[in-house]
Amino acid sequence: MSGEAPVEDVPQIVDDRPFLARKLPLLKLSAFQLVEGIGSFIYVMTISLAEANVGNSSINGTTHTRNMAPIAVGFILSVVVFSFGYVSGGHFNPAVTLGVLLIRGIRIELATAYWIAQCVGGLIGAAYATIANGTTRHIPAPQVYKNLPQYVVTAFVAEAIFTGILVTVVLHCACSTQKNNHFYGLAIGMCVLAAGYAVGGVSGGSFNPAVAFSLQLVKCVAGNCIPLMHLWLYFAAPAAGAVGASVLFKMTHPEPKETEEEKQEKALVNSAQSLY
Repeated sequence: MSGEAPVEDVPQIVDDRPFLARKLPLLKLSAFQLVEGIGSFIYVMTISLAEANVGNSSINGTTHTRNMAPIAVGFILSVVVFSFGYVSGGHFNPAVTLGVLLIRGIRIELATAYWIAQCVGGLIGAAYATIANGTTRHIPAPQVYKNLPQYVVTAFVAEAIFTGILVTVVLHCACSTQKNNHFYGLAIGMCVLAAGYAVGGVSGGSFNPAVAFSLQLVKCVAGNCIPLMHLWLYFAAPAAGAVGASVLFKMTHPEPKETEEEKQEKALVNSAQSLY
C-alpha cells in the first residue's frame, strides 16, 4: 500500500458547440446564427443571380417582357425555411426577427445575433453572385422607382405594407397555435413571390433589410452608389411593417397557455442558447 488516495474517474464534459465555435472561442457562433447566415447567403445569392439572368434586364443586355425572378426567389425562400426552420425558426430577414422579438418569441441578444448573421450572410451571397456572373453590369439592387424623390413615399408604403403582410404570415403560420403545420414554408415563400410581382416595380421588392443592404453595398463597390441614397427606407419601412404585424398578431391571437412540459422545454432551450 503506497498510502495514496485512489484517483476517482473525472467525468468528461462533452462540448456540443459547432466546430467553428470550438476552434475559435472568441467567435460566439451558434447553430442558430450559422443557419441564419447560410440561409441568408443562399437567399440573397439566388435573388441576385435570378434578377441578373431572368429578370427585366439580364447580364447579356436582353430586356425581357416577363420577369421570372420572383418565382425563383419565392421558391428558394420556401426551400431554406423548410430546410433550416427547425433549427433557428427560419427568419433570414431582420424584419421577421423584429416581429418575433416584439411578440416575445426570441430574446434580444439572440435577435441581435440573428441580425448580424443575416446581414453578413447576405453580403457574402451578393458578392458571390456578382463573381459568378462574371460582370458588374446590371447588378440588381432594390431602389426607388427611377430614384426620383416623388416616389419615395410610394416605395415606403409598398415596402411597409408587404413586409407587414410577410411578417404576419410568418407569425401566424410559424409562431401561433398552428405552428406544427406542414405548409408554413410554402406560405412564406409564396407571399414573397406575390409581393415581388405586386410592387417590385415600385420599390424593387426587397421586404428585407439584409437583402437591400447587401445588394446595394455590392453595387456601390462596383461603382454605382445611387441606390444607397435610400438605404434608410429599406430599413425603416420593413421595421414599420414588422411593428404593425406584431400588433395585429397580439390583437388577433390570444397568448397561449403553456403546459408544464412546454415550460420545461422552453427553459431547456433558453439555457442551451445562453451557452453561446
